[in-house]
Amino acid sequence: MRKAELRRELDAQLLGEALLSDEGMGVLRELCDGCGSRFAGSAEEQRAGDYLLDQFRQAGLGKVHGEPFRFQGWRRGRKPVLRVVAPRRLSVESIALPYCPPTPQRGLELELLWLGEGMPEDFARRRHDVRGKAVMVTSDSPDYYHRWVHRAEKYARAVACGAKAFVFMNHYDGLLEATGAIRFNRKAEIPGIGVSREAGSRILRAAEGGVARIHLATHDKPVAARSRNIVGELRGTQHPDEVVVVGGHYDGHDISQAAADNASGVATVVETARLLALHWGVLKRTVRFVCFGAEEIGLIGSAAYVARHADEMPNVRLMVNVDSIGSSRGKGFDFQGWDEAKPRLAAMAGEMRESIPFASRPVPYSDHFNFMVAGVPVCCLKSFGGERGRGFGHTAADTVDKVSRADLREAAALLARSLVRFANDPAWRLRHKPKAEIRRILDRYEILDVLRTEGTLPPALR
Repeated sequence: MRKAELRRELDAQLLGEALLSDEGMGVLRELCDGCGSRFAGSAEEQRAGDYLLDQFRQAGLGKVHGEPFRFQGWRRGRKPVLRVVAPRRLSVESIALPYCPPTPQRGLELELLWLGEGMPEDFARRRHDVRGKAVMVTSDSPDYYHRWVHRAEKYARAVACGAKAFVFMNHYDGLLEATGAIRFNRKAEIPGIGVSREAGSRILRAAEGGVARIHLATHDKPVAARSRNIVGELRGTQHPDEVVVVGGHYDGHDISQAAADNASGVATVVETARLLALHWGVLKRTVRFVCFGAEEIGLIGSAAYVARHADEMPNVRLMVNVDSIGSSRGKGFDFQGWDEAKPRLAAMAGEMRESIPFASRPVPYSDHFNFMVAGVPVCCLKSFGGERGRGFGHTAADTVDKVSRADLREAAALLARSLVRFANDPAWRLRHKPKAEIRRILDRYEILDVLRTEGTLPPALR
């Protein structure tokens, strides 16, 4: 049988197995309903790690093990107190954001400054007004702006301008406070809390078009913590020392099931491992599956993995990150600055008889980024064409019912078929990029300046 016919037969088998399987949905449900929110360093994350080790072993992967690491953790205290005290009196529901420090016992009373979307220009224009105040901004990064502006950047700009507190208002409807780390792997300088869109709007109405004063008290603290990466692999038959790494983070935020972000990605990784293990002998290079811990509070697990395996990075052919597959159809790959992958992906899509969207815009807020900093070619499996922004992500509404069986099946089928090509085909030997070139890619999108502002610029890029 000719090579093309063999590949077509393998595609048919992988597609059939993926599209008839409920294994991915079973993993998703167990992570969410069985393990819980899986916040970094928690007993729930530990339970999820044990479950994933067992899933990798059942799938038939080799060298299944956990790789532990320590980090600066955070523990939520009792619910914050947020009150408007002038010009009207009003109590508001809120949540503390990860790494929020405690206020003094009596709390803080501050003037509230509304900065809308909190774009860099908003902070630059009002920088003298920010000092000594509580700053409230929305979670929106509007379409008119030329890049995504992350929550951590907005917080960092508030701190740099001398703010005394940070209020993060969700821009989606639904009485949903949005969570997310305000610093990465370290205690934050000023209190940061999240409020729903409706609560934030009520605060603004209470100000009656003037100046509001708020009382804020938080009760959270930093703690020493441990997590681990969960690792297993299918060894290549011809070039076993060359590796394709595929992974996603299994931790979530403690206010939700973290179903789309990122139980959906982990379920896709586990299901893909199971599918390929049925045909492991076709892989010429090793495919290593990694479920990363502690991503949501600073990409800590992937940083630990890259540091631990630094000597192997030159042999990593490609890192494929699976973060938030969600519930919008149309899966493709974002190659994060490896523009040369575009014709290769088009050729692969033609052979696979699929429409596979391509993108190449770097984002520093998921686990692929630590590999990119090491010069390793990276891409993200993602949904194209869905709603821009997080939607229900990082809220209590990120639940199992938001993720569809069809999406998980489509994602696993595409990933499994693509990994066969990534591991086997000469076309996918992408060039590792030197530090200077990585810096140029990031600088094109102002990412180096953003990372400096946040205090998260990796030493390798300094």
